[in-house]
This record gives sequence, structure tokens and C-alpha cells, in this order.
Amino acid sequence: MNGSHADAVDQTIRARHTVKVLADGPAPARDRRALVEALVETAGWAPFHRPAAAGHRGVLPSPVPWRFYVLDAAACRALREALGEAGSKVAGLLAAADALVQVTWLPDPPAADPAAGATTGLFEPTLANMEHVAAAGAAVQNLLLAATAHGLPTFWSSGGGVLRSPDVFARLGIPAGETLLGSVFLFPEDTPVEARGLSKLRQTRGPASDWSRWVRPG
Repeated sequence: MNGSHADAVDQTIRARHTVKVLADGPAPARDRRALVEALVETAGWAPFHRPAAAGHRGVLPSPVPWRFYVLDAAACRALREALGEAGSKVAGLLAAADALVQVTWLPDPPAADPAAGATTGLFEPTLANMEHVAAAGAAVQNLLLAATAHGLPTFWSSGGGVLRSPDVFARLGIPAGETLLGSVFLFPEDTPVEARGLSKLRQTRGPASDWSRWVRPG
């Protein structure tokens, strides 16, 4: 990679920031399918260390430990209407977005032997599951950076209680065995600056010296 390309990557990483766009009513639904499909394709080049369990590879057969469920603007508006969440943050986001990507990660099935570490939680705290989450997180970051490079404001939401609910999973055909890592909203590149709500945490990370150091083995 030459200097200009490296600089462009660095600038894109630094330019990426959380943008929360809320609309009171449904914005016009524009067709951005081709662009979003290209962004998703780029996101899929994230590294992954272990293949997803075979049980997750039914409808979508890839071994990657993440899945992207993509809604275009019209689908976002339809979901907003179906949820009846008028006035909520989720409703405002769905009213404004050009697309929503529901990103899930694929936990390994519980151990057959409870003594081997089975848990009653969402997933077992294993090294494999930790690596699955990390890989899916890398795919989300790729998506955010690719969108930023195309000038699209983005918001990575936890999904709250609404977008990770069994009802929404059922409406979108997301298998119950998958776990939502985040709801990624993509907004129009021409969104007015005054309509963009920014993250309060962006400036709190401090310089690299606050969270990294050079070390030598003892």
C-alpha cells in the first residue's frame, strides 16, 4: 500500500463517528440497494478464526460466524409501522434511515455435558465464542468504515429491547439461535448537519498513551 492509500485509510478511520439521525415522520424511501450491497460485500472481508457451527449454516451456508440481515428504506418504514413505536428513538431511526443492517453472531451450541461448562445464559463463555464475537465486530467495523468512505453517516446501535426482541427476529426471519451484535443504521449522505446527533463518548477516549504502552517481557 503506497503512502496516499495509507493516508486515505487513516483518514477514513478517524473520520468515522457515530451519527444518530431521528425523523419525526417517514423520510422518502430511496433505492440504495446497489450501494448497500457493495458495502456489505466489503464488510465480509473481516478476519475470522473459527468456522460457525454447522447448525447455523442452513439458509445462509457461509462458515463465517456472523450474519447480516439488510432492510432497505421501504422495509425500515414498514417495520416502523408494524412495531407501532411512534415517538420512540427506534421509530425515529427507522423513519430516517436509508438502510438498516441487523448484524448477528453465531454462538456455538451449548456443551452436551453440563460439567464441561454449560451455562444458562445467552451463550457459553468460551474462547471460540469470544473469537466469534470479535470476528463479527470486525465485520461491523468494516461496514462502518466502508459507509464512511462513501460519505454515509452511520449509527451502530445495540438494538435496545425492540430490535433484538423475538418479535422482530421472527418478522425478519432471523433464527432464534443467533445473537444480535448490533443494529447498524445507514443514513443519507445529504443529511443536514443540524439533524445529526453525535456520540458523547467520542472525545473521551484520550490519547493512545492513556490506553496503550510498550512492554517487555519480565
